[in-house]
Amino acid sequence: MIASTKFSLTFLVFSCLSIPSIHLAAQAPSPHVSLVSDWTRHHVLFRESKDPAINEKHRRDPRWIQAWYERHPQAQWPGYHRKQLAPAATAGNRDWNVPLGAPNAMPYFTATYDGSLSFALCCGLQGSYDTGSGTVSAVNLGNGSWLATQGSITVTATANDNYAGTYALYPSGPNPTLTYDSQYYYDNLIYPGTSPALDSYGLDFMNAADTLEVNVRAYPFSRNNYEYRDVSAFVGPGNDNTGTILSVNMNAAPNPGGGETFPAKYVFNVTTVPSCTNDFVVIGIPAIPTPPTTNDNYGQANIVGFNNLYSNPEGTGHCPGYGPTVMFAYRSGTGQVPASVTLSTDGTQLAYIENLSGSSYLHVLTIGTSGSNGSSATAPALPGSAGGNNAIDQKVLLSPDGGTTTQSSTTAAFVDYGNNIAYATTYSTAAGGSGYLFAIANIFSSGIAPAIAWSLPIDAIPSGPVYDSTSNKIFFTDSNGRIDYATTASGSPQVFPGPIVAPGATSENSVIVDDGGQMVYATFNSNGTNAVVVQAPTTLASWVSTPVGAANTNSDAPYYPDFNNAWYTGSGTPLMFVAGTGNGTLPTLYSVGFDASGVMNSSAGGQTAALATGTADSSPVTEFYNTALQKDYLFAGVTNDCIAVNLGGTGGCILSLDITNGFPTVNAASTAYAASGGTTGIVVDNDSSATEASSVYYATKSGGTLVKSTQNGLD
Repeated sequence: MIASTKFSLTFLVFSCLSIPSIHLAAQAPSPHVSLVSDWTRHHVLFRESKDPAINEKHRRDPRWIQAWYERHPQAQWPGYHRKQLAPAATAGNRDWNVPLGAPNAMPYFTATYDGSLSFALCCGLQGSYDTGSGTVSAVNLGNGSWLATQGSITVTATANDNYAGTYALYPSGPNPTLTYDSQYYYDNLIYPGTSPALDSYGLDFMNAADTLEVNVRAYPFSRNNYEYRDVSAFVGPGNDNTGTILSVNMNAAPNPGGGETFPAKYVFNVTTVPSCTNDFVVIGIPAIPTPPTTNDNYGQANIVGFNNLYSNPEGTGHCPGYGPTVMFAYRSGTGQVPASVTLSTDGTQLAYIENLSGSSYLHVLTIGTSGSNGSSATAPALPGSAGGNNAIDQKVLLSPDGGTTTQSSTTAAFVDYGNNIAYATTYSTAAGGSGYLFAIANIFSSGIAPAIAWSLPIDAIPSGPVYDSTSNKIFFTDSNGRIDYATTASGSPQVFPGPIVAPGATSENSVIVDDGGQMVYATFNSNGTNAVVVQAPTTLASWVSTPVGAANTNSDAPYYPDFNNAWYTGSGTPLMFVAGTGNGTLPTLYSVGFDASGVMNSSAGGQTAALATGTADSSPVTEFYNTALQKDYLFAGVTNDCIAVNLGGTGGCILSLDITNGFPTVNAASTAYAASGGTTGIVVDNDSSATEASSVYYATKSGGTLVKSTQNGLD
């Protein structure tokens, strides 16, 4: 890999050329041009323009040149040949899939249902009342069931003061687990709604002395019961303070980022054939990192990268062997990495946020090139000399006052490459919700530690930030249903809260910026009636809101939209695609058109198709125009009840839809591949004739595997 200064020199050469001459420059002695495809590539988009002023402005943004190469592969690899690739012969194995977690620490990549759980506990053996309240976080397992992963309940006991206190959720599930005293099973499953249902096994909470069961177990006591038990032995019905739950309420709370993480893909040099050694994909893992044990290596990484990507189980790929190779697997800090990783343009450094309970750190990790950098997601290494490698892991506490005020963060950092600054947000749900926006300087510097340049308070819970170089604004949505921005145009950073465009929203999804058109797109799960996509100019002076299904409060869907090739190129009918909510819980594809001035239509115009046959959640959609096939693809994942019959119609999947000629045909015969619990966000790598080198990458939302599938046929 080369230093970032080489990329800058290459870019400066291209910046003074017209678009047609870039192909000529590629025929000269091969310059080194890297291609980064991470979550930010979905959030700042560049349309081809005939306006010289816009083109000149674009050429000063490093993201533009990468986006240009992605859509002009004929100017990339010398070995590129425009030819039709053979379709998949069978619906057999995916190219490869690799596990990302230990059996007892399997991560879940999914939208989290954070909420408050309260109940009245009636009629203990003394006829008195207990009350309990607390919080629970749960992840979507598909088919309408959610797994409680953490939380606690505080009980005020009037029937028996011995049981007053706070009880933490005892993690387990989704399969039934026998309790310590072998008296009952629990599985921690919830079926959310205004009054969530608990299944026949229920939740289990415990503290140092007692355990509290909250369930709808029919035997041996009445349904909807709760009971206390001594942790050392079963107390029995005579004195265990059993009673009936009078009410249970769980209200959805804002969850910035929605768990919709993306893998990040790095192509070392687009002027040569794809590299088996230097091209890699990396993903953060929402799991607590642990060291491997002596006997079974069941540790847990929270960030892992793979190379030797263009291989397959048959050993017939462009790269040797039968699958990817672990490039690095690290235990970075002590918290989870729940959101996407952002790559440096030279592929040597990663930026990501580590989330702990109530605090968060932004990390800048220089990938190790010597020593032991971990051998698998379950045999990770510490980055740095303590782990026996030369990796460098620098971190910055995301606190506006050096540590007195700390907040959580489940969103990703956005890097402004031109100014070497990262933007990040944090949040707290206390007192109705609040947050901070941070600017971190020296993000991808050599020998200079990253540091907070400034921070700004936000009066609501913010989404992840997106920086637009043309308007020089940092955009984000918030829990009040607004699109906001911050700017340093006056010399000092300021936040400008925007208008409320979706009253009633609880989702905070990052915006998409059309840099050339200077439009911002945002999605919200509710405006009180519908889930909506909102388009507004970067001035936020006006907006258009388009319904894309019924209001949804059980997840943050709909997630980020994408656009067809005609929108990017200006040739043909431009369309926006988004996986909306249908009846509120049915992932449904919508397409939305535009008028002659580029303003979004206020309705989908009847262009809809269900992506599932029952209750499910979706992923963001990802578009890619494959010039070798002359096909415009749209990829989307659903968590359950996939529309494609070859999967049996009961599981999660990834769908490949052909939008070359407009709205696709979506039915039981659609091309799909099984994806347990659905998919995370999806990234696309190359358009190459090399075997296995035109692929999509994603993680499964349950089971925790990273998957590579070929674009054509998903095999």
